[in-house]
Amino acid sequence: MLPAIVHSSQGDPLSPRRRAILITLLAIAVGALALNLAIALRHPLRATTGPRVLVFEVPTQVDEGPPPPTLNFDLLRRERPAFHELLLAMHNAVEDRAVTGVVLHVGSLDWGWARVYEMAEAVRAVRDGGKPVYASLDGGGEKEFLLAAAAGLVAMPPVSTLQFDGLTASAMFLRGAYDKLGIKPNFAHVGRYKSAVEQYTRDSLSPDGRQALEDLLDDQFTLLVDSLASARNLSADSVRRLIDDGPYTARQAHQRGLVDTLLAEAEVDSLAAHAGGSRRPTGSFAHYAQEGGEAVGDHIALVVAEGEIVDGKSSEGPFGGRVVGDRTLVEALREIRSRRHIRAVVLRIDSPGGSGDASDAVWQELRRLRREKPVIVSMGDVAASGGYYLACAGDAIVADPATITGSIGVFGGKLNVLGLYRKLGLNVETVHRGKHAEMWSPFHDFDAEELALYQQSLDQFYDVFLARVAEGRKMPAAQVDSVGQGRVWSGLAARRHGLVDRFGGLHEAFLVARKRAHIDPEADVVVDVYPRPRKTFFQRWLGGVFDEPEQDDTRFPGLREFAQWYQLARNPAGEVMALMPYTIRIQ
Repeated sequence: MLPAIVHSSQGDPLSPRRRAILITLLAIAVGALALNLAIALRHPLRATTGPRVLVFEVPTQVDEGPPPPTLNFDLLRRERPAFHELLLAMHNAVEDRAVTGVVLHVGSLDWGWARVYEMAEAVRAVRDGGKPVYASLDGGGEKEFLLAAAAGLVAMPPVSTLQFDGLTASAMFLRGAYDKLGIKPNFAHVGRYKSAVEQYTRDSLSPDGRQALEDLLDDQFTLLVDSLASARNLSADSVRRLIDDGPYTARQAHQRGLVDTLLAEAEVDSLAAHAGGSRRPTGSFAHYAQEGGEAVGDHIALVVAEGEIVDGKSSEGPFGGRVVGDRTLVEALREIRSRRHIRAVVLRIDSPGGSGDASDAVWQELRRLRREKPVIVSMGDVAASGGYYLACAGDAIVADPATITGSIGVFGGKLNVLGLYRKLGLNVETVHRGKHAEMWSPFHDFDAEELALYQQSLDQFYDVFLARVAEGRKMPAAQVDSVGQGRVWSGLAARRHGLVDRFGGLHEAFLVARKRAHIDPEADVVVDVYPRPRKTFFQRWLGGVFDEPEQDDTRFPGLREFAQWYQLARNPAGEVMALMPYTIRIQ
């Protein structure tokens, strides 16, 4: 549009319509400039460099990376810091002399467990660096308490309640609803524990599925007990008794030693600001995390693979969350391979898997990249099935003990919806030529021969999956199969079985990447985040006018499961899926 305006100003006189368009565009540009100036004055890009206490309003939800490009009305909102920005900023605060302390405001957390443990470890690093850390815990449960417990002083408002009473893991099943609706699931799978099909074909957990879920919950519970025992200087048995006696009022939590004092949030801020006798100003930790600096040093690329893996481009899901497109990731990896100044790559995976073909396309490009630059994998909350397919292409895999991973197996199939149509008064009749022409029809069940043919394609993909893992992990295929079979593991168990190399989070992965790329461990590095967010003209001009809300949305129970079902229904019939079973939520 802008070249056209320039051209028209040099030649024929402007028509009234063109003049109106020009005036409108100029008004938008001037207005955007004024709004961005106002925002800059209200929230300067670079905060003061004097001593300050950082106040961290811990967000209810946080994404691993920048959002995919969208054209919705969120284009006027200021982007919230991504998780990697918050985490690296917390580690930077350890050495930053301008930071004298940190205050955490911990409310409701919709984070996965691995992210909570990672942030808690970063908070402890600040304490170990000799700086005081305070936490104001506004109720919540185990996740919220785990993060707050990393602080040197934990306070609760006198009227809060601590829902500290243990962990649960749930799985939702759709078979009963399908039966009522007249929908017939036609699925097959490879792997004894590949129970992703169970949510469509059963109304309860199979014995193998239950065993895998029980073992996963046992590992998560052990990690929680041990971590809290260390943080609060208690024995593991004492923590277990405290869990069994919960939940607690604020006064009870104080009496039992779970929190140190009862103070309102503002009182905790004041306590931190006046520590040491003189008052220190406070500053926003979120703004600190987004402060710019001079881009000096060797470059390491951070590639974020967040969400279910699909064919095509990355996008926001229709019911919340994100999907990662193979096309988007492959383009990013090719760009990184062509950038000589990028010395190493950290691949951050937070994905339950998805399309088998899309996973393999990304694996192929990762292998090409790995021939030229070290690729270190950092697992987030989940890196399972197709997510693990990507991970095994790396030179090394770093995972948190609480990461959910493994699920080396595949499934696929289709839904026969003819019964639903007939319940609605509709009918479909099909004529065909070719014995198996109706094999992928949504109005026809697999017969025995068609099911056998489809099982062969799943077996073939599983054999390739085993070969990919065997190559990446330098293990015999038979050994991979013994820990595969669709079994979901915690990061704790995955390391025992050779599926990951070491424990740690994103910070540890960057240390490994430095070493592999022969970068001085004391040297500054520049982190280039991929895929790069591509903004429209109006997003570049108008972005940041409004602050991002603290919470993305309000999700009712089952929405994630419905979102996963919706994505499955949109996939082509028979697509091979390397996807984790259920939507596992431990809370």
